[in-house]
Amino acid sequence: MALKLELKAGERLRLGDCVLVNGGARATLLIEGDTPVLRETEIIDPAEADSAAKRLYLAVQSMHLSRRPRGFLTDYAFHAGEIAASSPTLKPMIEAIDDLVAAGRYYKAMRAARHLIDAETRRAA
Repeated sequence: MALKLELKAGERLRLGDCVLVNGGARATLLIEGDTPVLRETEIIDPAEADSAAKRLYLAVQSMHLSRRPRGFLTDYAFHAGEIAASSPTLKPMIEAIDDLVAAGRYYKAMRAARHLIDAETRRAA
């Protein structure tokens, strides 16, 4: 079964190593296969990764999009350890993300990491 996505004019979509940009009006795409897909709103650019939680998210995002996801484990582990050491109350969230990463469920790990970013933002406020 194909993944059906609607893109607004100018919206970007990441398909593995490729970036698609809708250059016209609203478009509907049907994507077949198991290439990882991310909408523009789900992508963190490296320049935006200005906190430990965002850098962790970026590592998981890189795992999700890569053909060799294990190459990003060192970065992931470093940032997970950094967060757990500086904010012990966030450790259960890190452990949940760890479990998803270990299972190769990178998209779900990204979603959990979004909650971690929100929690980190609330702590800083």
